[in-house]
Amino acid sequence: MKSKPLILAIDTSCDDTAAAVTQGTRILSNIVASQTELHKQYGGVFPTVAKLAHRENIGPVVDFALRKAGVTAKQLDALAVTQGPGLAPALEVGIKTAIELSEKWQLPLLPINHLEGHLLSVLAQPKTKSQPIQPKLLALGVIVSGGHTEFVLVKKIGQYQVLGQTMDDAAGECLDKIGRMLNLGYPAGPVIEQFAKHGNPLAIEFPLPLTQIKSYDLSFSGLKTYARNKLEAIRTDHQLSKQETYDFCASIQYAVFKHIQYKLNKLLENVEIEEVWLGGGVAANINLRVSLRVALKSYKLKLRVPYSKKLCADNAAMIGIAAGFKPLRKSNKKIERQPRLEL
Repeated sequence: MKSKPLILAIDTSCDDTAAAVTQGTRILSNIVASQTELHKQYGGVFPTVAKLAHRENIGPVVDFALRKAGVTAKQLDALAVTQGPGLAPALEVGIKTAIELSEKWQLPLLPINHLEGHLLSVLAQPKTKSQPIQPKLLALGVIVSGGHTEFVLVKKIGQYQVLGQTMDDAAGECLDKIGRMLNLGYPAGPVIEQFAKHGNPLAIEFPLPLTQIKSYDLSFSGLKTYARNKLEAIRTDHQLSKQETYDFCASIQYAVFKHIQYKLNKLLENVEIEEVWLGGGVAANINLRVSLRVALKSYKLKLRVPYSKKLCADNAAMIGIAAGFKPLRKSNKKIERQPRLEL
């Protein structure tokens, strides 16, 4: 008898078509078909294009995930699918496919919150591992991505409380938009990270947002506006040199991460936790990890991150892992896409 159920998970929340097979917190396969090249011409994700690409990719991606895991449909115990948040047209493709497969194979289908997937990605393990990670609770989840930036208290798996979140742009969105101002292409976040390695993070002093506000909420729109005005002022005088571009990238990245670090420090002064979990696309950035570890050092707290940077980006393995903590019961309730779903 299997100790943990075998789950086929699907995620089409944005521009990656993803399917994975998981067993507990072990990842047996994790397949992602990226659409980045398709969306470069638009400078961002175009929902209709994403939907069409998902339709084309979803079948082969699911088949490949099963083959890579060495699993047949008959061996599966359940299916899981991202219900939201995300782009409505994109979510629709994954949900429709999962419902069809659930009916075809007579398997329970679990709707999963994409943000819970990012939270629990830190518990993921390669298939070679047999002992599950034993996290310390209470934990504080820090989700930093292109669509979300929030602090989440993890009381237990499945029981969450959002303590603070962005009031406007997400951190990743802010970096992408500033990268666009610098003509760095799409997606600009990873380019900013690379350019920042060659720049001086103190070359341009950005204001630290919301220092007078006691809440743990964040705001990145002011940094974006400051960056735009600064760039316009520089460009009226001269074109940015390569080194100036490096310095600009290093400075804005430093400012964005310092804002997160500052709010995290404020939170830790008032909330007792056992460890911190970092998830989301921007969690792959080594400078963010260093910045948070600096904040945690005086509290002697561990920063838990996904074992692979691939698990920071959108993927279906994290959806399967989240599903593994849910009861596997069939539901007659219709699964609807929820683009603005919250934890």
